[in-house]
Amino acid sequence: MAGYFKLVDAHDGGFRVKLTAPDGSLVAVSTFFATKQEAISGIELIREIAGTGPIVDHSRDEELVQEDFLRSATAELAADAGEIRRA
Repeated sequence: MAGYFKLVDAHDGGFRVKLTAPDGSLVAVSTFFATKQEAISGIELIREIAGTGPIVDHSRDEELVQEDFLRSATAELAADAGEIRRA
């Protein structure tokens, strides 16, 4: 079985589209669509571009994420140590 698009009611009165994998797991949720026709047009657009769209990586480098985490954790420990010394 292929994955599928699930058209659902949005909490704020419009519609959203959920892209679901063959095993039923959620892959993506669309933006808000005011009408059902807009949601269907969104699905058609996704179908047109998904197979040929390039991957454009705007994520942070994993090493930078780890460095930021370590820097943040070190700063928090230093701040905690300073508070303990003052107490």
